[in-house]
Amino acid sequence: MNKKITLFGKKIKISTILLTIIMLILAFLVIAPFLWVFSASLRPYSEATSLPPKWLPPRFSQWNLKYFQKLFSKSIPFFTFMFNSLKMSTVITLGMVFHGTLAGYAYAKFEFPGKKIMFALMMVAMMVPVQVTIVALFKIMTILKVTNTSWAVTLPSIFGASCPGLAGAFGIFMMRQFFLSIPREMNEAAAIDGAGPIRTFITIMVPMAKSMIASLAIIVFTFSWNDYFTTFIMINKTERLSLPVGILSIKQPYATGDNVVFAAVVLSIIPVLLVFLIGQKWIIKSMTHVGVKG
Repeated sequence: MNKKITLFGKKIKISTILLTIIMLILAFLVIAPFLWVFSASLRPYSEATSLPPKWLPPRFSQWNLKYFQKLFSKSIPFFTFMFNSLKMSTVITLGMVFHGTLAGYAYAKFEFPGKKIMFALMMVAMMVPVQVTIVALFKIMTILKVTNTSWAVTLPSIFGASCPGLAGAFGIFMMRQFFLSIPREMNEAAAIDGAGPIRTFITIMVPMAKSMIASLAIIVFTFSWNDYFTTFIMINKTERLSLPVGILSIKQPYATGDNVVFAAVVLSIIPVLLVFLIGQKWIIKSMTHVGVKG
């Protein structure tokens, strides 16, 4: 495997070539569904669903943009759905980042009764799907009379109680691992200078954790943007639906074809894709800190 061959005038290891081929195959498997949806949104429905699938979009001169034009028209509240998702995802992200950072710092730097038991229970919560707790959560939102509003989805995150997927408990775990990697001597030095725990957290720890906080925000935003189940249970008014639920509701009341749904999926991917591309360096950096110290 360590034998080298000459390729394009350079000597390259066979293992490097094989690894590159494997990575290209895996990359295609990841990108293929997106390519197909984009290609399907630009073709008539009969061509979009034909076999074998047409992975690549047609030539630019053959693009059929009428499905995108329908989304931009006032006949479908697509941008209302997108605004609802943006609003709910932003509130959830702010809430979970705030609580994740505070709780992660407390677990890493302070000793208090029941700390190990509470942390163990939180780790168990990472393995509990939202479907298990949704009935109790729905009951609470009903008592508070906030069902059919965005508060039913965002309110739990403000109090640090829930977040779609694993982002809530995982965020606390991730921030804890980062703060554990910071020497305790920094806290002691700040205490000698007269800084209390709150001032130390705000003026020293938070600036050091900026890349980690940004990474957590991107992860939570992605989870929230793609969350279908919570909104589907909590909200049934069309004008207040999030984008994932709204896309599926397009076909029924507005009698549109599947190609419009394909076009809606393509547009819905763009915001979260941009967020991920801009912040991927922070995500990679944060993942290297998660396993630094336990």
